[in-house]
Amino acid sequence: MAASLATADLDGVAREDAWLLMPLLATLAMIAAVVVVQEWRDPPFELGNPVWQTASKWLGSPSSSRVSTTVNGPWLAVGYPLLLAMVLIRAFVISTDASSARRLLLLLAWVGCAYAVYGILAEFGDPNGLLSRRKEAYLGYATGTFVNRNTAAIFWGSSAILFLVPLVRFAHRRDLPDAPASPRLSDRVTFYSSSPAALGIGFAICLTATAMTGSRAGLLLSICAFLLAGVLYLAPLPLGNLRRWALAGGAAVAALLILQLVGGAVAGRIGTYGLIDEQRLGAYQRSVAIIRDYPLLGVGWGNFETTFPAYRTAELGSLGVWDRAHSTPLELAAELGLPAASLVVLCCLWYIYLLLRSSLRRKRDRYIPIVGVSVAALGLVHSCIDFSLQIPGFGIFFAAIAGCGLAQSIPSELRKERGKFE
Repeated sequence: MAASLATADLDGVAREDAWLLMPLLATLAMIAAVVVVQEWRDPPFELGNPVWQTASKWLGSPSSSRVSTTVNGPWLAVGYPLLLAMVLIRAFVISTDASSARRLLLLLAWVGCAYAVYGILAEFGDPNGLLSRRKEAYLGYATGTFVNRNTAAIFWGSSAILFLVPLVRFAHRRDLPDAPASPRLSDRVTFYSSSPAALGIGFAICLTATAMTGSRAGLLLSICAFLLAGVLYLAPLPLGNLRRWALAGGAAVAALLILQLVGGAVAGRIGTYGLIDEQRLGAYQRSVAIIRDYPLLGVGWGNFETTFPAYRTAELGSLGVWDRAHSTPLELAAELGLPAASLVVLCCLWYIYLLLRSSLRRKRDRYIPIVGVSVAALGLVHSCIDFSLQIPGFGIFFAAIAGCGLAQSIPSELRKERGKFE
């Protein structure tokens, strides 16, 4: 990815694009500074983690102190977020051209569909296998190439959005009595090179795979993301109050039908276990305890698994290893401290705002930022109660779609007015 960025064609990048990426770059710089401080040997102002004093006492010899609870943890943890940032920026650069953005979404949509087909077939053909090894967890549920069914559900739910939005757009264009048979129709064809039937089939496959995971949050949040995409597409249209309410009611009925028709396993798990996982709530409370003890600089990036056992209570039992907080914001705050984690959250919220604004205001290619904000909202909300964005198989997919949507959140006319970035 670094080589791809280094050789990227920047002719289509304008000054406005560079300014849009500045919050991301500033956040990366802030995190890099925090990591440097965390790895600082014998830091001043008594910032060192008390664990090093305990180690010196038990070893009987003095050792260097650090903010981080491990020597190399923060440096090793930097790689994956840096990869996500590079993927987002590369997708952004590609998608400054609308036709390239459509081709990128085309690729991502059918890749997601191909993974969904594999996941469905694998569940029927080899339910106890996971690629070349045996499946040890979530037996009886589709996970595709993922170990965790929740991540698989969000991945396929995001893939379904890539089919749903152009399908809604096609239905709207066909519904207009004076819809021009025009460049817009050509755009629709090149966008997914598919008929509405193919879009519907792709959506149905991804939705079925999502339901087969049995993930409660995965399916429910995916349905919410579908509704969000529909609302954003229809909100700026001059439909009239009666038609608007009819569409809203139809969407709600469709969501319930989806849950009933394909969400049997999910509904069963909700009936058995409810919507709230008590153990996960306990883990959140212990994560808050870590944040309370290390609010400024955290325990070191990538050190949650190392630190959590000291905070683990009897209520969590002895089964399993809590290597993640099951809440990415909480884990960031525990590992990086509240200031850095707050900056990451603010950066994400700012980009969500830009995507929402563009989804409602942009005149041409409005469906691209709608796809971007729907997938971004799905991934970010789910990561507040799980760790889907921390898994590269979904994180890279997510970053590419978000980068594509952000690039098309800037009107083409503005790029022409401001000139190219030099």
